[in-house]
Amino acid sequence: MDGATDELSAWLDAAVDPFVGCDARESVCVMNSAAERLLGWKRDEVLGQPASRLFPQRLHQYEGKSLLRYLLSRRTSLGGRPVRVLARRKDGVEVLVELTVGASGQGSHERIVINFRRLHEVIDTIHEPVERSLNGGGGASSGGALSNDALYRVVVENAPLGIFHFDITPVITACNEQFVSIIGTPKRILVGLNLLSIRDENLMRCVRETLAGQASDYEGEYRSVTSGKTTPVHVRFAPCYDASGRVEGGVGIVEDISERRQVEEERDQSLAQLATLFRTTPVGLGYLDKDLRYQRVNDMLAEINGATPEAHLGRRPSEVLGRTGMMVEKTLRRVMETGEPMVKREATSKELGMPGPLRHLAGSFYPVRTSDERAVGLGVLIEDITERKLADEERGRLYREAQEAIRVRDDFLSIASHELKTPLTPLSLRLATLERRLERGEHVDPSTLRHARQHLLRITGLINDLLDASRIEAGRLALHLEATQLDSLVEHVLQAMEVHRGTHEVHFERPEKPLQVNVDPYRLEQVVGNLVENAFKYSPDGGTIRVELHKRGELALLSVSDPGIGIPPDQQKLLFDRYFRARNVSSRSYGGLGLGLYISRDIVERHGGRIWVESEVGRGSTFYVALPLLKGAKEQPPAEQPDRHVH
Repeated sequence: MDGATDELSAWLDAAVDPFVGCDARESVCVMNSAAERLLGWKRDEVLGQPASRLFPQRLHQYEGKSLLRYLLSRRTSLGGRPVRVLARRKDGVEVLVELTVGASGQGSHERIVINFRRLHEVIDTIHEPVERSLNGGGGASSGGALSNDALYRVVVENAPLGIFHFDITPVITACNEQFVSIIGTPKRILVGLNLLSIRDENLMRCVRETLAGQASDYEGEYRSVTSGKTTPVHVRFAPCYDASGRVEGGVGIVEDISERRQVEEERDQSLAQLATLFRTTPVGLGYLDKDLRYQRVNDMLAEINGATPEAHLGRRPSEVLGRTGMMVEKTLRRVMETGEPMVKREATSKELGMPGPLRHLAGSFYPVRTSDERAVGLGVLIEDITERKLADEERGRLYREAQEAIRVRDDFLSIASHELKTPLTPLSLRLATLERRLERGEHVDPSTLRHARQHLLRITGLINDLLDASRIEAGRLALHLEATQLDSLVEHVLQAMEVHRGTHEVHFERPEKPLQVNVDPYRLEQVVGNLVENAFKYSPDGGTIRVELHKRGELALLSVSDPGIGIPPDQQKLLFDRYFRARNVSSRSYGGLGLGLYISRDIVERHGGRIWVESEVGRGSTFYVALPLLKGAKEQPPAEQPDRHVH
């Protein structure tokens, strides 16, 4: 008998597959060498010990039975097929194995045989992609069952989605190649992976719900423990049931959503860019639904309407803008009814009854439609065109000024050519007369030379005025100041202009005491001469020209009055501008380039003085020049002249 036992032990030790035998009480009585290598136990350490020591604590009892009794009860439904379970090594490590359990004898003579196969050794030869329970009538070896299983495997392996199966432990027991490709981990590592080791709470929730008989969805990123590859996935979990309708595990259908994530990110970026553009665009934008209630409003439209974006939402324009909003609603209803957009309708804030400063607005309203042309609301675009309007007005003003400048230039050229030709013609005639008389040896009348010289001086004066105007514009009109007795200077100018007096009378009222000023004598003579010449020019023959010089405080005040044609009130402020001539002055009747007063104003102001005019049409004019005395000079005209046109 002992020899037979020794021979049996030798046969068992020679077997490749791990083998454990138990008695009726499920105590280990036989263990071969392959089982020792697999489980790490020495046979002496487990002989007589409960077989449950070879399995994790959580698997000792299952559905009210020990693990071995439960598996024995399922022998018929399994049809001899192995079951994948976790075995426990001596060092505590759990390994996934395929387990086949059989029994012989009855009562105390019953013997239970457990055959182990480590899963990684057989994973590539498994025909079934997932664990399935067969009905009692059909075995694994029947032709129909094998055909169905093979067909099932073909379907699963060629599915465009990843598929994996896990048992109640929960350990992955099988998967297809698409799942391997998505996850980026070899099948030999994936099969046998305990899902609890992933440590993802959402994933664990889905697994628990699945084992509780409820389908669930998971979306997240799986990081491969081997390659480090991170893959965004969506997993649909569904429970698997045994022949008795109890959950025995679950199936996960895995979709790689990398491409979808990328599309979503691009969409989100586009939406974010559109939202930023909508919010920050300098044009007012809004969207209203079919009931004319604001659904979206950007900051610019809110600013134009004078209410926050939040104050618009869900409200009609009449509720936000009052009477103005009622006008807007009327327009929006017309657009909604006709389906025709209204583009670039301009109005002012005053016309719309909006408070605040005057603004120019341009509004466009258009129906918003779906792809099937169904109207779902209205778009509003309001542009504040105030700056553009002001710019247009400014351009118009500048254009008018340019046209006026061109007219003034043309008038000036016409006047200048006339003024220059006027003395040149008689000068040429007198010079020709002198030439003939000299050729004939006749007597030359001195008056002829004097008249010729006067015409030459007039031409010289016109040219000097043009040069002075050019120097003033360039800021290069130089002054050479010196202490000067003003009353003597005025008297000298009046004497020098005696030849131009004609039939006019000149009355000069001198100051009680001489007045000293610090001036450029030549330039001040130019000013006085210009004022007196104008008085002669614009006064009727025989009229009296009054020139007065007095001291007023710290100022010397010179006035030149004439009984001439006078100057319209609206023209008086323009008298001292370059090339200006009052509208009641004919360039043919009254000569000049319109530069004398312009030059005079610049000269007086450079001396720290002021020049102005008082006039009434038909009753003559009085020009005033105020200059600071040599001591205690002031820059302002006399206080008793507040309403005079000071320049």
